[in-house]
Amino acid sequence: MDELGPEIRKARKALGLSQTDLALATGLSVKFLSQLETGKADNPGFANILDITRALGGQVMLDWSDMSSEPDPAQTDGGTA
Repeated sequence: MDELGPEIRKARKALGLSQTDLALATGLSVKFLSQLETGKADNPGFANILDITRALGGQVMLDWSDMSSEPDPAQTDGGTA
């Protein structure tokens, strides 16, 4: 997630868009976009990332290959043995 903000900024600038342009295209605030690009947005939300990606002409790809098929015991039984 650390690379997300700088990658959004890079894509936005490559398209010649300002943060205001992207805010208008997505319905998000300039303040939020600035926080996201600088890594200060704690939880940007998947829907917001999708909106930004679409506005920038990109696509979101999910990689589930590192997901274990075994549940984490700490998450299934409260972490007690």
